[in-house]
Amino acid sequence: MNRGILLVLLTFAVIGYAFFHNEISAWADLENEQQVVATENNHVNLDARAAILLDSHTGEVLYTKNADTLYPVASMSKMMTEYLLLEAVKEQRTAWTDMIPISKNAATTEGARVNLVEGKAYPLKDLYEAMAVGSANNAAVAIGEYLAGSTSAFAEQMNLKAVELNLRSSQFVNATGLGYDYGQNEMSARDVGILAYRLMNDFPDIIRVTSEPLIKLSSTKETVQNTNVMLHADDETVRVDGIDGLKTGFTDDAGYCFTGTAQRGNKRLISVVMGTKDEAARFTDTKKLLEMGFDSE
Repeated sequence: MNRGILLVLLTFAVIGYAFFHNEISAWADLENEQQVVATENNHVNLDARAAILLDSHTGEVLYTKNADTLYPVASMSKMMTEYLLLEAVKEQRTAWTDMIPISKNAATTEGARVNLVEGKAYPLKDLYEAMAVGSANNAAVAIGEYLAGSTSAFAEQMNLKAVELNLRSSQFVNATGLGYDYGQNEMSARDVGILAYRLMNDFPDIIRVTSEPLIKLSSTKETVQNTNVMLHADDETVRVDGIDGLKTGFTDDAGYCFTGTAQRGNKRLISVVMGTKDEAARFTDTKKLLEMGFDSE
């Protein structure tokens, strides 16, 4: 064989070996990196089928579990109803003193509710507080109908806002999160975390409402208890220093869900747990995530 040709072949062989060796090393490094990430993301044992923890100031994600899988979200989807309402108030398209008529559709909505009578009108502020604190479904429906004219029209607004907020795995069919034959609201844990992040940063006054263990409605004189039992818990398994929100949720399909937030000093965290098997687990899982986040300083 020509000596020149032999040298060329040997050169290509050396280069090929080096390339192949580097590729194998790169894949090994990638696999090791993925294992590290998996270890970092799963060193907290949670009951929830999906979860996320993030820094409320920076948006940095500190923990994930099945965070990009779409699940029924139940009443945590009311955070989108709250966002659209607070945006409308900020833009002066509506006011807290507006009197909101209660339709038959709103009055007959099932699940968590307050005393709203069909045909009567109630202050928007009362409906908002009933929804944010007591997760009242009838109040949420009335708000959606007032803002958009109907449940379906409001769902369209929710989906448009989801796109605007860069929620990539969310679909809304109503203001409440209840499931019907026409569907139910679904979100990923990541999208729920992003929504909570935007809600709290765009409308920080919401924490003033969600931090109240009890609230009395001015119109009905009804006392509404906060569905977030961590606000007044004596039980060490669920008590977290600094917790002041944000939104619970439950349906048979969604399981028990909770978006929590707590602040200590200058650090605020947002946790999302979805699909625990019982009510207590959504709060014990929240405690695990928040304590891990604060202890990592």
